[in-house]
Amino acid sequence: MKRLLLALALASALTAPATFAQSVAAGNALADTSLPPQELVLKVIQGTPEVQAAQARLGRAEAEARMRQVGPHEPQLSLIPQTRRIDGDRRYREWEVDLSRGVRWPGKARLDREIGAAGREAASLAFEDAHHAAARRLLALWSDWQRAAAATALHEAQLAAWQRERSAVARRVQLGDAAARDRITLDAAVAQAEAAVALALADADTAKLALSSAFPDLPLPATVHLPAAPTALDGSDTAWVELIQQRSHEIGTAAAIARKKDAEARRARADRLPDPQIGLRMVSDRGGREQAFGVTVTLPLGVSYRAAEAAAAGADAMGAEADLAMTRRDVGRDARQVVTLARARYTIWQRQQQAAAATASSADKAERGYALGELGLDEMLIARRAAQEAALAASRAEIDAIEAVTRVKVDAHAVWHRHDPGDHDEAAPAAGAAASASLNPPLPALPTGG
Repeated sequence: MKRLLLALALASALTAPATFAQSVAAGNALADTSLPPQELVLKVIQGTPEVQAAQARLGRAEAEARMRQVGPHEPQLSLIPQTRRIDGDRRYREWEVDLSRGVRWPGKARLDREIGAAGREAASLAFEDAHHAAARRLLALWSDWQRAAAATALHEAQLAAWQRERSAVARRVQLGDAAARDRITLDAAVAQAEAAVALALADADTAKLALSSAFPDLPLPATVHLPAAPTALDGSDTAWVELIQQRSHEIGTAAAIARKKDAEARRARADRLPDPQIGLRMVSDRGGREQAFGVTVTLPLGVSYRAAEAAAAGADAMGAEADLAMTRRDVGRDARQVVTLARARYTIWQRQQQAAAATASSADKAERGYALGELGLDEMLIARRAAQEAALAASRAEIDAIEAVTRVKVDAHAVWHRHDPGDHDEAAPAAGAAASASLNPPLPALPTGG
């Protein structure tokens, strides 16, 4: 039984030489694989199609801002060569040239620049949010794979322990020291363990496939090694929630879109006074005997269409403000949920660890009782299965806690976040600052692997 408990303890810690390529090269056989390194995460996230698409949309927004800067009007040249023929007179070569250009009223040019800047800001924040969404997706898929790999290791350790026990009982049966029924019971236990291993391997392969499909450039360790204990979430819940809301790119994007829509509505109202088209006109008639020079001013008439367009743009602006309010509500709700979940998952892990220790102690006593003839094999097997289930639950709870705490830090842009010069959340909060006195709570240290 002690060999079984030792195997389960080793498997629950997952102490195989699992590491990334860099750690393997350095000879670090017990590297923490609970989280991939930040520099590797940022590299693989940048290569995802979602981020590439957001980057392309940012390029489009920058081009549209330049379009708004120069305006929609360009010079137009109209050239009309013609021949005049008068009865009883000769033919005359004549021509007419018009050079004109639309002119924006000064207020419209300013609004166009405002629209372009807001659109560029919205696209830039959307690009950052694509990074954030990819980080959250990677964390979820990575944690799923960690859970499946951890379960596989525990089931394989349990199978090896059952096989050793069956061999020992088989020898005892041959010596007449145990009943044949005990060997049959252990044959059933081994078969069940083999089925559990097969199922765990299938789950691990499925999780690994999902992770490698979404992030094909992310190298995976051959096996998993978790830290001795997950890191608790430091700071106050309120400070974390406020920090997530303050740094939310979703809110920033919605706010930029609302500003853009508001500027577009003001631009549409300004368009009720249409832009004039001003030009120069030169005419040469009767072979140059008659020449004319003049200035042309063209101004569209009618206001019904432009008034309806302004009303539609105003409705869009109101809708964007409502979208911003909904985004703030949803981000605030989600922030409170992830922080609450991080606290709960850590507490659950503590309780599961206590349960695993208690069931392991109970199984050890049952083993001694079986060896002394005080308990039957069935009772010992029940105690062993309870210890295995508790070890599995403790392993899952540890990964759940690591994922939940890291999710809070990912949402707060404390980890796995790219920082450009001038980024509003570029500076990480000081670890010793009082969380209740600032929007920047002290950030807990990441596990070694992340």
